[in-house]
Amino acid sequence: MEVEDEAELMMMMIDGTAVSRLYRLYLSVCVRRVQPTTHHSVCEVPIEIYPLDRTPHSASSENKDKLSCHCNLTSMHQRRAVKPLLTIERSRRLLASGLISSEQLCSFCQTLAVAGEQQWKLNAFTRLMPTQELVEQARASDERRRKGSVSPLEGIPMSIKANLAVSTQPLTAASGVLRDETPCGFDADAVSRLENSGAIIIGITNMDEFGMGSLGSHAAPSEDGQTSTRNPFRYMSHLKTVLSWDDNDESSMSELIKLSSDYILEAHEEALARAGDNPILSAGGSSCGSAASVAHGSSLASLGTDTGGSVRLPSAWCGVVGLKPSYGLISRHGVVSYASSLDTVGILAPSVDCVRTVLECLAQHENDNGSRDSTASFYDSCVPSLSSLGATKDSSGALSGIKIGIPSAFSVADCPESIRQVWNIGAHSLQDHGADVKTISTHVLLPELIRKSLAAYYILASAEASSNLSRYDGVRYGPAASIDHEQSQVDTDTTPLEELFSATRSEGFGTEVVRRILCGTSVLSSDRFHTHYEAAAKLRAALTKQFHRAFEEVDVLLIPTVLSSPCSLTELLDSTEMFANDVMTVPISLAGLPSVSVPVTVGTCDDTASVGLQLVGSRLNERVILDVAKVLEGIFSNDTS
Repeated sequence: MEVEDEAELMMMMIDGTAVSRLYRLYLSVCVRRVQPTTHHSVCEVPIEIYPLDRTPHSASSENKDKLSCHCNLTSMHQRRAVKPLLTIERSRRLLASGLISSEQLCSFCQTLAVAGEQQWKLNAFTRLMPTQELVEQARASDERRRKGSVSPLEGIPMSIKANLAVSTQPLTAASGVLRDETPCGFDADAVSRLENSGAIIIGITNMDEFGMGSLGSHAAPSEDGQTSTRNPFRYMSHLKTVLSWDDNDESSMSELIKLSSDYILEAHEEALARAGDNPILSAGGSSCGSAASVAHGSSLASLGTDTGGSVRLPSAWCGVVGLKPSYGLISRHGVVSYASSLDTVGILAPSVDCVRTVLECLAQHENDNGSRDSTASFYDSCVPSLSSLGATKDSSGALSGIKIGIPSAFSVADCPESIRQVWNIGAHSLQDHGADVKTISTHVLLPELIRKSLAAYYILASAEASSNLSRYDGVRYGPAASIDHEQSQVDTDTTPLEELFSATRSEGFGTEVVRRILCGTSVLSSDRFHTHYEAAAKLRAALTKQFHRAFEEVDVLLIPTVLSSPCSLTELLDSTEMFANDVMTVPISLAGLPSVSVPVTVGTCDDTASVGLQLVGSRLNERVILDVAKVLEGIFSNDTS
């Protein structure tokens, strides 16, 4: 759907008022305790790019105060960044050197996973692979390595989100309506590609039901009834202290990997005690389990799905790297559908290099006819990367020739000062590494489109969800609910089949899923389809064209991933606040663009948390955003190996 000229665009902006009306309707339907709708005021606090070492004479006193604290803030981030226990690159070196075997590595990660579930109550996994099955796969990997057959991910333990098919496991999407224990019998295309690359699946990770949620609070319940996934970020520094983990000594690291399971379990108990009574933080969502498992170290990478930010938000909050590729780059075959025009298989990993390695194994290539996804795009593997040309994070010219834009349309008034400072530091630091940093004006990317994109997203996603989830009725998919036939005779207008459908869905769907189905059904009704659904679709087309216009000026956009640090699980954000937090991720999803979130540590000495900066590129331009992300990662961490 093309936008021909500015006049037509303005007409769409007027039609967008219908989108805003439905957004209010959505909130009234979906939020039991109805909150007044709050819209972001955009560009009330403009982003100003000033050199860090001096303050321009034209800067206001408020901006001078902001700039004066940049140096201290930068050093704080570098001093206190929490690094992962292991990365794919480091594990590959240890495996290649013979210091450890794949069997030992998988056993270590499995023990971490068990300790996380038992001691820390993370609720990151819905299922862990049986020990014997894991050992057999690891030994087979070690045998291949001895014979000289080494794949890119040979022997690397990884986890899979619960809405991607793994042949030996049930496909549940963390929903009661798919609670059948029968293995699904086939692998998703993405999972098959990982296994063909030598990866070993260690477990299935938790998620918000069908991917609907941003806090990990609608996840599948654990054995003790816990329905949320906990963020391990604040525990990890204590665990590394207890284990005497040295990130720079791979020899001692290999010995720690061989530690007994009892010792590791005790170390988790000690780390939990040292953490004290700090609030238990949300891991974000919907890929909450994937982010928590990677942050904890129980998997060295994880596959998630991103519909409106479900990979980037939890990766930012858990302190890992999260990539949402271009829509269609990774096959969706074997993914439980939520919103088919938005769903994207994403990657969560400890470092940018880890993400790059996994992406190379997953991305579609033109000479590969194995995809069963009709929306698949192709990835040009011949595009050179800056890292392959020798660029390093310490090189002042690493980003020479790269144009990075700071879009003013994303500078919302509700952005906290700590996030704004991180954003400014990131922009200045990339400039120091040779990038040409410029502001993208509101004439190129309109603030009004960014604001209304949030409402358009929930209209389109809910509409697609109401259609996709109609198949779960106890007949085609999912176990049928039991019906009290004597009680059912009270309603003579309901057929037995309708009673079965109603009972199955009422019993199987969670409250958030029901809310979105109701909203989606509403927008697809005859009296709202043209005024609301079509308005949202037109706004999406206009937004996509605006992004294309922005990428005519720059190669990459730099914006925050989230507007808040992780909230406490005991004081969750209400739905209105959480929707507002999605304003940084949803527009990118609507346009189908690639985006990678790089974690940044913020806070005081006694109260640290992780947020993120995301780099957005034009369609199928993953290599450039990953190259810039590598530099950005180095800015906020002393070591990313």
